[in-house]
Amino acid sequence: MLSNTNGDRNQQARRPRDRIRIDKIHHPTYIALTKPRENENHQDLSPFESMKNIFMLATFIGYNEKKRVPLGKDKELIFAWARFSPEEDVPLLRALALAETEHVEVLTDQDRILTIAEEYANGGITEIRKQVEDMPGDRITNLVDLLFNWYPYKTLV
Repeated sequence: MLSNTNGDRNQQARRPRDRIRIDKIHHPTYIALTKPRENENHQDLSPFESMKNIFMLATFIGYNEKKRVPLGKDKELIFAWARFSPEEDVPLLRALALAETEHVEVLTDQDRILTIAEEYANGGITEIRKQVEDMPGDRITNLVDLLFNWYPYKTLV
């Protein structure tokens, strides 16, 4: 019986981390950007459908801005790995990790992929907050302005 318990512990120790973390200080921003707020036309709108969507945008803004910021000690778990789309999100996160490390082994290291994404999201969320939440006016319009006026996007169109 004892060896079975040790085997269970060893199996748990090898499981990849499956919860996405953010700095607790940014959690109110994630909540605010997913919470509907009435606009001037009396419509309840939120710029993001889910925290996963904010996280993905923040990750790639952080990457493009070269703002990889390690998480502090006070973290918040915001969603599980299963929320990522295996067809869309996971390949993007793996590509980001590969671009960051230049080591193909990272593609199978979920812990490392998450750490890289979390650190870039930690750097990118500040820009989203400044441009979408803190700017006067409608948050949906502010988000569209951020996306269309963001210099990496402008070079693509």
